[in-house]
Amino acid sequence: MKKIVLIGLLILFATFFMGCNSESRDNSRAYVEGNLLGNKLDFKEIKISLKSDGTIIAEANPNNSGGFVISGPLLSDTFSLVSNRKIKSFATSKSGCKLSSDALQILIPPGTTYITFNEIILE
Repeated sequence: MKKIVLIGLLILFATFFMGCNSESRDNSRAYVEGNLLGNKLDFKEIKISLKSDGTIIAEANPNNSGGFVISGPLLSDTFSLVSNRKIKSFATSKSGCKLSSDALQILIPPGTTYITFNEIILE
């Protein structure tokens, strides 16, 4: 019985001190917030996603006024904000963001993990 308790405490100790390292690159997260604007938008039909290393890492729908907050684990140094509607333009808190050639993604520069979009105007 003492052996089981000792093993349990050892596992708990190892998990607590080694498993919760937020400074590790393995634990990086993308965090994006913003506001969608456009003519005659039905926000219930709009999907916003985060994509990292070709994989969707988070999905969200904007609220009734077009606001959204989305977060997900980064799989590489870069990520993009993806919309199911074409993006006309955007204004953001960071420089270096680019609109993809199909106008469905905003490419976020390497090293950025938190970004606010003051407005994203959709077609």
